[in-house]
Amino acid sequence: MCRVQTALGAARLIRTSRKTLAISVYPDGSLELVAPEEASMEDILKKVAQRARWIRRQQQDFAALNAGRMPRRYASGATHRYLGRQYRLKVTTGTEPGVRLVGGYFRVATRGGGEAEVRALLDGWMRERACEQFTRRVNRWRAWCEREGLPAPRMALRVMAKRWGSAQPSGRIVLNPGLVRAPSVCIDYVVAHEICHLKHPNHGPEFLRLLGRWIPDWQKVKRRLEEAEI
Repeated sequence: MCRVQTALGAARLIRTSRKTLAISVYPDGSLELVAPEEASMEDILKKVAQRARWIRRQQQDFAALNAGRMPRRYASGATHRYLGRQYRLKVTTGTEPGVRLVGGYFRVATRGGGEAEVRALLDGWMRERACEQFTRRVNRWRAWCEREGLPAPRMALRVMAKRWGSAQPSGRIVLNPGLVRAPSVCIDYVVAHEICHLKHPNHGPEFLRLLGRWIPDWQKVKRRLEEAEI
């Protein structure tokens, strides 16, 4: 991977065996280009320029969404999402540290009550739930992968600034633990997306057909994930 300068600013460029250029705009407005190994830089920049209107529209949409989002707080009364549902924090002090989900509340027991401590406890709880949720969902694909002659999928967690997941040829499905805040349908979409990459590494027509077979309305689900307040 390298960084290149386009008419729309800097972009990440990844070379793969795919046959066409894939252009992705991420929620933070950054641009990623996945290009064929043999594609010239001139052709890549030309195609980016041809899609400039669409790219700017995506960046503007994401900027508008992000402008309305408040920084996440870690004090009593603040709200946090888990599997798409919103829960309030109720912080107590002087007890054994831990997190419990009770009714509509995250009950966070702390020693001092500071936001840094609350964040560490809640993030740890979320990571544990992410491991449980994602492992179960990835394991559902084992029988299909076996029938298709693909490696058995194995889940791994990694915080990623620009994406929710990635797939490796070995069958390792890497997922962002923050995804556990999203609605279940969005988690299932990301898992299906990465599993489909085990069979089709690029985003070509065959990949899209396979993804559409498992998630017929994947475009709507993808948009829902992009707009989710997580």
